[in-house]
Order: sequence, then C-alpha cells, then structure tokens
Amino acid sequence: MNIGIVGSSPVPFVVGGIENLLWGLQSNFNQSTPHHVELIKLPSPEGSFWELLDSYERFFRLDVSHFDMVLTVKYPGWMIQHPNHVCYMAHRLRGLYDTYHFTGEPTTFHATQPDVKRVLEILEQPGGSNRDAIERLFAALHELRGRAASLPQDYFRFPGPFIRQIIHFLDDRAMSNGSVKRFLAISRTVADRAEYFPAQAPVTVAYPPSFLKKFPQGHYRYLFTASRLDSPKRIGLLIEAMRHVPHDIQLKIAGTGPMEAELRAMAGQDPRIEFLGFVNDDELADYYADALAVPYVPYQEDYGLITLEAMRCAKPVVTCCDSGGPNEFVVDHETGFSVTPNPQALAERLNYLIENPAEAERMGRIAADRVSSITWGSVIEALVPDAVSTPSASLDSVRSRPKIVVTTTFPVYPPQGGGQNRIYYLYKALARDYDIEIVSMAPAGEKAFKGEIAPNLTESRVPKSAAHQQAESEIERKTRIPVTDVAMPRLISMTPAYQETLRRALVDADLVIASHPYMLPVIEAVRGDIPLAYEAHNIEADLKGHVLSGTSIGRELAALTQQVEADACRLSKLIFTCSQEDAYRLEELYGETPAKRFVVPNGVEIASVPFMGPEERAKLQPPGSPPVVLFMGSWHPPNLEAAERIIEYARRVPHVAFILVGSHCMAFEGRRLPRNVALCGLVDDDMKAFLLHKATLAINPMTSGSGSNLKMLDYFAAGTPVLSTEFGARGLAVEAMREYYQAPEAEFPQAIQALLSDPALRSQLAAQARREAEARFDWQVLADILRVELGSLLAQESSLALPS
Repeated sequence: MNIGIVGSSPVPFVVGGIENLLWGLQSNFNQSTPHHVELIKLPSPEGSFWELLDSYERFFRLDVSHFDMVLTVKYPGWMIQHPNHVCYMAHRLRGLYDTYHFTGEPTTFHATQPDVKRVLEILEQPGGSNRDAIERLFAALHELRGRAASLPQDYFRFPGPFIRQIIHFLDDRAMSNGSVKRFLAISRTVADRAEYFPAQAPVTVAYPPSFLKKFPQGHYRYLFTASRLDSPKRIGLLIEAMRHVPHDIQLKIAGTGPMEAELRAMAGQDPRIEFLGFVNDDELADYYADALAVPYVPYQEDYGLITLEAMRCAKPVVTCCDSGGPNEFVVDHETGFSVTPNPQALAERLNYLIENPAEAERMGRIAADRVSSITWGSVIEALVPDAVSTPSASLDSVRSRPKIVVTTTFPVYPPQGGGQNRIYYLYKALARDYDIEIVSMAPAGEKAFKGEIAPNLTESRVPKSAAHQQAESEIERKTRIPVTDVAMPRLISMTPAYQETLRRALVDADLVIASHPYMLPVIEAVRGDIPLAYEAHNIEADLKGHVLSGTSIGRELAALTQQVEADACRLSKLIFTCSQEDAYRLEELYGETPAKRFVVPNGVEIASVPFMGPEERAKLQPPGSPPVVLFMGSWHPPNLEAAERIIEYARRVPHVAFILVGSHCMAFEGRRLPRNVALCGLVDDDMKAFLLHKATLAINPMTSGSGSNLKMLDYFAAGTPVLSTEFGARGLAVEAMREYYQAPEAEFPQAIQALLSDPALRSQLAAQARREAEARFDWQVLADILRVELGSLLAQESSLALPS
C-alpha cells in the first residue's frame, strides 16, 4: 500500500514535536512494514487572518489521489480530500478552541455588511456536500478579501470571533459525514477535548514514543526539566516553587523561547537555578539520567513527551492536575505526583522527593515499567491494523506479553461504582505484565470508544443498538428494576457490533475472562479454543433470584441467570471469586468442576486515597456542625435495603447528618426523607475523597448480598472509622473491634452514638484499618494473586514466555 503522510509547516526550518512525529511515522512505516510511505509537507503560515485561510485552502486543493491511504495529524492538513483518510490527531488550532477563552474575545460574530453576511450564512447552513460547502465558503472569502480594505479591520483580527467561526466550520466539514475513515489521538487528553472530534465518532488513543535514541538511568542528583520557554509551559511556576524549597539542590532548565529573559529575571540571583539553553538529544538523555526528579507543569499539554522520556529514564515526574497529557502517566504517589498548580503545593512534593531519594528511585522504577510498552510498532498497528508484515520486521512489532480480553456489560472508565472500580483497578494493576483489552457495552446513543485507559489497558466500548435498548426498556417496564445485566444473554444478539468487536479483540488473545457471566453466549460464539476464566463478583443466581421473583418475566430471567452462571463455571479453566464463602456457594450450587477456584478479594487503590487522621478531619467541620455519618453504595438490592435502614436510623439520631453517596440514591429521589439525610448520588473521585475525609464515621449495615463490600476498603484506606454488621465485613477476614466496630443492624443507632462519643476508639480503629488495607488490600497486592494463577494456566496453554 502507498501511504501519504500530510503535514504542515507553519514556521520554516523549526523542528518540534509534530515534525518528529511525522518523521518517526515515515521512518518506522518504511523500515518495519511492507508499505511505501512518503511525507508531504506544505508551507502553512498562520500569522494572520488571511495567512491562515490561505493555508487551509492550499491543503484543500492538494491532490493526493495517487495514494492508497492518507494520514494527517494536524490542521490544516486534514483539509485534503481522500476516500481512505485516517486522522491521527495531535491537536486543533488551540488558540481558536480550548485556549480561546484566555483571549477574552467573544465566541460569536455578527455583521450586516453584505460580503461578510454571505460568509456567515454559509457557516450557518447545515447539511449538503462537505466539498461543495467548503468551495462556496472559499469563493465567498475571495470576494470578501477583495473588499476587505474598505471594511473595519477589527473584523479580521486574529485570534477573533470571525476567524474562529470560519476555522471551526472548515475543521468540522473536513472531518464529518465520513470524510475521515478512522480517528485516532495522541493522548486521552486530546481524545476527550470538546469539539475536537465529530459526535459519535470512535477515537483510538495511540501514544507515540519518544524520539531519543537512548534512555540512560544514572544517579538522582538534581531537578531537571526541558521545555520551550513560553507562557503555557509555566516554567515561572516552577521557579516560584523553588523559593519554597530550602534544600541546596540544582534546578536545571533546558530549552529556549520568547520568555527566556523574563524567566531569567524571575530566577534572579538564585544560584541553584541554571538555564541550559538548547541541548541536543544526546545531552538531553544525559541530563535525564542523573536527575532526582523531573518537574513538568504545562497547562493542558496535548501529550508531553517530557513525561514519557523522564519515565523511560526511571525518573518520577511532578506535574499539575490541570497539565493534561502528563496525568495519563503520572499516578500520584506511584510514578510521581500530580498537585494543584500553585508554588507551595509543587514545592511540598519536590521537598518530599529531595528528602526521600529512595522513594524517588522506587517511583522511577515503576514509571519506567509503566511506559515500556509505548513503541512505534504499537502506533503503526493502531493506525493500520496488520501493517507489520512479520514478527521479525521490527523489534517494536514483536508481542512478548500475553494478551487477555475481559468482557463486561457496562463501561469501566472512569470508575465510579463498585464493579467498575474492581475491574478497572484490578486489571490496571495486572497490566504491568499483560496487554489487556476490556470489551464493554454502553447505553444506546453514547459514543463508541476504543482507547487506552491506563498503561497497557484498553477499553473497547460498544453502544447498544436502538432495538436492544428498546427491548431492555420493555423488560424493565414489566419488572420495575434495572435489567441491563440479566437481560444481556437474551438481548446481546440485537447489538451485533459487540460480537464483532469481541471477535477482533480475540484474534491475538491468549485468554478471555468473563467478568460476570452475562456475556457468556457471545464469548462462546467467537472464542474458539481460547481458554476461558470466570470472575465471579457475586453469586448471581442468589442475588438476582431474590429481586426478580415478583414477575413471570423476572422469574424467566432469574432462571436464565442461573443457567449462564452454571455454564460459566462448567466451561472455565479458572474461577476466581471475591470471597471464600462465594467459592463454597458456587460449588454447592453447581457441584465439582474441573476449574481451579481461588479468591481475589475486593481491594482499594491505596495510592489514590490519602489517609486523614481525626485531627485533620476536625478542621473540615465548621464550629457547631453535626457529626457526619457516611454510606456509599451502588444501585444494588442489598445497598437499597441498607439505605432504608439508614433512613430509620436518621429519625432516631436526629443530631447526626447522614450522607448517602452512589447510584443507589436514585431509588430515593422524590421521597420525603428526614431533614438530616442528604442524597449525593454519583460523585467524582475528588468529591468522594472529600466526603470520606469529612465523615466522622462510615457505616455498613448490610444483611444480604455476596462477595465483599468495596466500600469497606474505601473507608479503611481513607482513615474513616467504620461501623459494620458482621455480614458487611464478610470476605475480608478483618477483626471486629480491631479494624472496625461491629454491631447487629438493629443496634446501629446506639452504636453510632457510642462511637461518636469516643474519639480515641475511632482513631484507633481507623489507624489499624489503614495498616490492614495497605498490607492486604492494595490492588497491586491482589493482582499478584491473579498473576500467579494466570501465569500457571497460560504456561499450560501456550508456549509463550509468561510472567510469573
């Protein structure tokens, strides 16, 4: 296949990230695949209103029909017309999109002058051929340009609202209605940006590797960063942070740019801050090698190769929570730190690493492992599936890691409910040694998605068909409860895209895991001789049989649930449950099976849940405010039952504020509740952490269900003292009155008051629970259990060299 890579050249002879990306693609396609690739670059100045429009038209007129496929990465290159156009997006013109708000300019433009009005009318016309619409626009702009000298020049300011509307129109038309065959993005940050991609278009994330030839790992001596010295890179923030770093440690800054003089003046006479100017690739790698850490704090960076390069050299990265791309690799407390963008917060983390060099080295090792799989081979495979001709064609193209495919009935990322948390964090931890693809299903109307949600962990999300969604809604109307999961074996054939997505995922897979049993019919339709494992979150026959018994269709679905659960046990090589009690119950229900059964309990991402002791918690409570009791839970019958009990507790202890968090809250919307009960519903991670820290006490009055309760581990990790029934702590093997306070459900009101009056006991329980969570329930620890069993199974099934 003859492939054309089309690129723009806004500033002649300047080499940056885009240029390296284009050259890297061309070189690696030609060296490691049977395809022939040429790079075509056109001058594309963008210094003014008319320069930018000329550049857009230049690419629109470019004839690329002699190629079998055309690849573009940036504006205005994607203006080309080709039936096999693949867009691997780096970014749109950010000053007219996601950073436009900084200009203070309005977002809409109005004018009554006839030539301007003609342009605006074209911009507002929906439908029609993309090419015809663009041709009409350029014709109208040519007429306008001839009269521009007589018009207010304010119309043509750049950036400004008129050029913004025109560029949005051109970009959208160039990439809509099938003009682009496939969309990819260099990062999840780019893929998620508003207005960057057409609605409903699936976008695959393919992280490009660094262009450095070496990644040495030396000593840990100084702070180092590399960046263009420009405002969005926020080097000034780093210099300000150094004023709060008392240690005698150097900050070395590589790079040049328009703010160099200003930044040097800001650094003043601080002898610790050294501006290195331009450094070549070999020098850059050597500076990374001996850095203690690499602070990199840009604003909303598209990707940030600095992060990747630092981690390849085994260095932790300190970034900011609004830095964009770097946060796709920086895992707080694991591969570095992500802090609020202020000098004090940045300095606090830098001081920590300076004072704990062994911790910096530990994080660096983890960081290097996290980014080790980012290669040109993986990018090329994403751009052109099956592009690499033979495994020997390139080192990048050899897959040395086993691949696991996991099926679910619901989206996994971002994780919010209990099942989502377990799947995301368990397989994220396991992905250190395996390539893992989760094939999930989303509601009808949502955007299809395929992309990396963590290093080596991909989610392929398939929306239900309209017919599937309608049939499911009809069943829910009769049962009056959600039936997405239990109806799946009956309805999955109505979304054929799921089976096709799963079939493609399994082409090179070594194992498929049914996370819940409900996708078993479609797994069996496509897996062939690929071994199957079953991850049992609950005993589905017991759980669903209880809630579905009220209607005839409900009883049919309950019987179907029991059948697919039995089949999952019968057909699987491995079965792993959340508790030993569940393992015994499966054997009781379905008898002995050849599958090996073992337990992988529920866990918690320790690094993402900061511990907060009672003294710090007290500071979050306004004077005179009531103590806060927290309950978290998804829409799950045992949680709904527990919430009903909590509403009764609230009436008996009116001086306490009860906060309910999670999707179970939807069942209580519209009900008259006691004034001291608040429904928060689904919350993001930041709000969840805030509520965990604000709570004086967490409760878990569970009396039914199976598996174990993830909420208990969130409470433990955050340092929130816990009151639970004995049943609520099942499967965790934790000790009552040591890690949590135990009481029968009927005695919870008295137990709540007893705990609230005993801060010393709450402090003791919280501290011991956190220690237990760190030692036994971190997802990395639990993934090791699964890693051993999977390694043993795949060693029997495959000749691959597998991790132990």
